[in-house]
Amino acid sequence: MAKEKVKKQYLNGLERILKIDQMISQGGYPSVEDFARVTEASIPTINRDLRDLRLKFGADDILHYDRIRKGFYYTQPSFRIPAMLTSEKQIVAAQLMSNLLNLIKNTPVYKKAIEVFNSLSDNIDEDSKLNSKKLSNRILFLGMDPVKVDDEIWTKLEEAMSKNNYIRFKYLNYARVFVVQPWQLIYSEGMWSLYAYNQMPDIKEIRFYNLPGIHDLEIDKKNTFELPPDFEYTKRAKGNFRRYIGPKLLNCKLRITSEQTLNYIKTYNWAEDQKFEAQSDGSTIMTFTTNQDYPLLGWVLSHGMYVQPLEPEWLVDEWKKNVRGMSKLK
Repeated sequence: MAKEKVKKQYLNGLERILKIDQMISQGGYPSVEDFARVTEASIPTINRDLRDLRLKFGADDILHYDRIRKGFYYTQPSFRIPAMLTSEKQIVAAQLMSNLLNLIKNTPVYKKAIEVFNSLSDNIDEDSKLNSKKLSNRILFLGMDPVKVDDEIWTKLEEAMSKNNYIRFKYLNYARVFVVQPWQLIYSEGMWSLYAYNQMPDIKEIRFYNLPGIHDLEIDKKNTFELPPDFEYTKRAKGNFRRYIGPKLLNCKLRITSEQTLNYIKTYNWAEDQKFEAQSDGSTIMTFTTNQDYPLLGWVLSHGMYVQPLEPEWLVDEWKKNVRGMSKLK
């Protein structure tokens, strides 16, 4: 009886690149011919893999060719590309991350990330895909649908930030042109915003610009700026009430009169220094500091009669004004 002919299995694209990466990391200066021999791929295919290794896996400035040894090497010996997903838990995690990325769809970042996940999925066997799907679709991330971001605006912002170039643009219906230092792109509650320092003489302060409102953006390629050491939003914002930075740091004191509301508030980290002190009348005093004044006002009002501001005076006055105004509504 004739033996059944076994079909030869060839490596797919990511498997070849992983093998090439492994060979280079061993320090033997492998050549294109070495890669072709080990992976059983053609020379043109290996050249394409090397191009992808540079452009898609971050080795553009790291992968070099030694003309004396006639082989490739990494200028950073510790460099390695991410390995393929091997365990079911890793697969579930990757799929959950993919689901989480749906919160930032309609942006170029989302498109690039999905390309990475799609390339990784080539290395997952069908049984693992099936088993992991049973769990991944049982965990859900909820959030506001993200707004559509113009690809050209996004690309120009990335370029300007990478080189610390000033940018000029028009915003919403304002007639004037804004000149700013683009510091960071921030995603919050379905909205991408530019966190920037406005350079104009009559403003000269940090502001946020929602990306859908930006148009006619131009990069000033002749002028650059120097980022301050504490430019990052997380270093300047004190509090987690919403994407905002006010001019002053406020010492806040609130009275919480509902146990259910208290349990909800204590679950979250609204401020790094938040403290809760039980009172003899059954209420709880919450103290903290923040520079997110207007978002804080909205947060307090959202809890209705169960949260009352005691300090600072500005917050108390604004809260009372809003409560009185709402009481007159019919």
